[in-house]
Amino acid sequence: MVDDTYFKYWGKCDKSNPVEKYHLLPYHCLDVAAVVEVWLSESKVLLKQISMQLKLDETEARSIVLFYVLLHDLGKFDARFQNFVEEVRITLQGNEYEVESEKYSHGSHGYLHFIQTYGHDKAMKAVAGHHGYCDTSIDRNLLEPDADKELINLDKLARKKWIEFSLEFTGLTSIPDVGEIPMLAGLCSVADWIGSSITNFTTEPTADLNMYYQQTLPRAKAALLDSGMLNKLNGSGFDFLFQPYLPRGIQTLLPTLPLKTGLTIVESDTGSGKTEFALAYASMLIEKDLADGIVFGLPTQATANGLFNRIGDAATKLFPDSAITLAHGKSKYLFPDENGFLHQSNKRAFLGSMSVATVDQVLMGVLGIKHQFIRSFGTRKSVLILDEIHSFDAYMYALIEQVIKGQHQAYSNVILLSATLSISLKNKLLKHYSGKAKRTAYPLVTHVDLEGNTQEYSVEMPAKNKVVTLKNWLSNDLLPTPDQQAILLEHAKAGAVVGIICNTVADAQNLFVQLKHLQTEQDTNVDLFHARYSYADRERIENEVLQIYGKNAPRKGRILVATQVVEQSLDLDFDIMVSQIAPIEFLMQRMGRLWRHDRINTSLYSRSDRIKHPLFITLLPSQSVSNWSHHYQGSGYVYRNVRVLYRTEQYLLQREKLTFPDCYRHAIEYVHAEEPYPDENSELNDLYDKYQMEQDGSAYTAKMYSVLDSKPLSDVDPRCALLTREGEMTATVVLMNELGGLFHGGDYKEQQDRERSTVALAKKHVKGKQDTDFYCIKSVVNKDIDYGELGVVLPSFNSKN
Repeated sequence: MVDDTYFKYWGKCDKSNPVEKYHLLPYHCLDVAAVVEVWLSESKVLLKQISMQLKLDETEARSIVLFYVLLHDLGKFDARFQNFVEEVRITLQGNEYEVESEKYSHGSHGYLHFIQTYGHDKAMKAVAGHHGYCDTSIDRNLLEPDADKELINLDKLARKKWIEFSLEFTGLTSIPDVGEIPMLAGLCSVADWIGSSITNFTTEPTADLNMYYQQTLPRAKAALLDSGMLNKLNGSGFDFLFQPYLPRGIQTLLPTLPLKTGLTIVESDTGSGKTEFALAYASMLIEKDLADGIVFGLPTQATANGLFNRIGDAATKLFPDSAITLAHGKSKYLFPDENGFLHQSNKRAFLGSMSVATVDQVLMGVLGIKHQFIRSFGTRKSVLILDEIHSFDAYMYALIEQVIKGQHQAYSNVILLSATLSISLKNKLLKHYSGKAKRTAYPLVTHVDLEGNTQEYSVEMPAKNKVVTLKNWLSNDLLPTPDQQAILLEHAKAGAVVGIICNTVADAQNLFVQLKHLQTEQDTNVDLFHARYSYADRERIENEVLQIYGKNAPRKGRILVATQVVEQSLDLDFDIMVSQIAPIEFLMQRMGRLWRHDRINTSLYSRSDRIKHPLFITLLPSQSVSNWSHHYQGSGYVYRNVRVLYRTEQYLLQREKLTFPDCYRHAIEYVHAEEPYPDENSELNDLYDKYQMEQDGSAYTAKMYSVLDSKPLSDVDPRCALLTREGEMTATVVLMNELGGLFHGGDYKEQQDRERSTVALAKKHVKGKQDTDFYCIKSVVNKDIDYGELGVVLPSFNSKN
């Protein structure tokens, strides 16, 4: 059935010459549908997932998806949209009609036009929101344009005829009653971007739309290939990726794991090769047509940068024709915009075959942010790997749970990695795939499939044990005393590589100043690394730290004072490590940077003989308890769960050594047991109950943000990242020089240049000029802000000196 009514409407035009270069709306809709059809045909995953979601066979699922995609621009059959380029409207419809120009959203109005006749339809809402979101709050009284009645009736007829054509074209006899299709919004939006790129400005009305469609399919396939959407796997498995290295520890379990869609939790000690395990297993799932790509989610920018550099070779082996992408707030500096499409924005970075991202970019897929469905589409067609899964707070866990639920709903894969995961938290994560932990072996790989069948795999020959000697140093301010500092400087002078981790930036700055003062009497270098530097300086310092304290660095006596930025994923190797008290799982992460590499009879630089065994020193409060809320000072403020800090302290005081990996499970369960121990102080348990109530409130807030249907933030708004963490606790501060330019140079109007001079600070410490256009504070160095060798120095730090 063909009717020329819908040929009176344009869908795309060239603004430089619209009268001669416009593209009729039916052709644009067919362009987008052709992209979707090719994608569903070439991918062995997408159509399978969608058919499982719909519980229909693949032929019927394809027809339903194509039907809705053909309607994505239904709202363009409207005088208001057509009048955006009045001369083209007049060319197609004549000059006898008058239209009043007004603001008009064709996506949202297209949905409202549809439901007037056919009722609410979640699938139609998904495609109508292809430009970011579908606004259903539009006043129904304003549904019709301010135009001649004849033109309004023409619009209605065109919409009706196009819906009838779309049904016939896809072989359907009625509007499908299918409910929500989790992958549809993202698929349609990406297909619209790609379909728009093949616009050939066809202006001649023709009755042979089927012929046009067949001619479009090859162009659609070429565009998909050019955009990086269609990449073939070149091989899979550990041997393919990592020869000549032999699998070790958990990696030896790979041949026994089920090749089924599901949730996999990997618990294994730091440095045991979890990342390589995850990559190998993900490639095996892709080879079995259970996913189209891999998305890695990391806790911090530093860990994302590190992994991005580490897995480049593996990515090239798996997908030789694709480029690995990186997505986080500052990632534009780390790769050129080579293939255009994937690198144009963070939201598109998940669409290729392999991407590395900070977890906030993943979490944006479940928040009220425009185009959030692009991110969720990218993760749901892929194997989603989340590393350091133990390291998040209740607010972020609630969002992570929404992400995992979405993966399950879309019949997708998740791999979670951790060295230190409590059984209770593990079960919370497993429940989203209806799984439950049974065994307490360690290391352990747990897999639960889509039906809830749980299988657990342990290593028969555990990894070689590492024994860490424990010492506890008492201190009034949880910093090494002058005598203790002198001991550390003496160790470094004798050749030992020393790492000191503080839980707050202020403590790290303070200790650095004290050590530098003592260091004048001894020939020892002291370095400082934390998160309160501008991005440009932090990137530089991070690279220097890796060169000085990393795996291949020469072993020269030196001290690094740092915060938590070094405890995850950075491949650092210390002879001695000192740390302020923290929950046991974080201390164990830090211990993973202690004697990390075997340096005997290897090509690596030899370790100093100053220290004979791995030595870990914990800084504990020397004063007796007068108030549990403030007993652990800044560390208590950072970690908040005072009972966990107390139990960690007790666990350490009772031991002289820890044997890895045997100690992991017992230590985590001792510290994180939910029930109080008989001898525990009642005030401590009251504080724990209060903490749990706060955590429940945080989780509830996160869940509310993930289901809000109000107008979302723009996906390029810097405030989006704040939604992934609890509360707007920090402000984006751009450092300026006294001449009014960026501190690190460049054009202030360019986001990439601004970000090089950006720091995040607590709002109460921010001074400067508010810039409402770029959602930041402009602070002049040496006037509004103290910045230098120590990074940003806050008033609270100055008051201590």
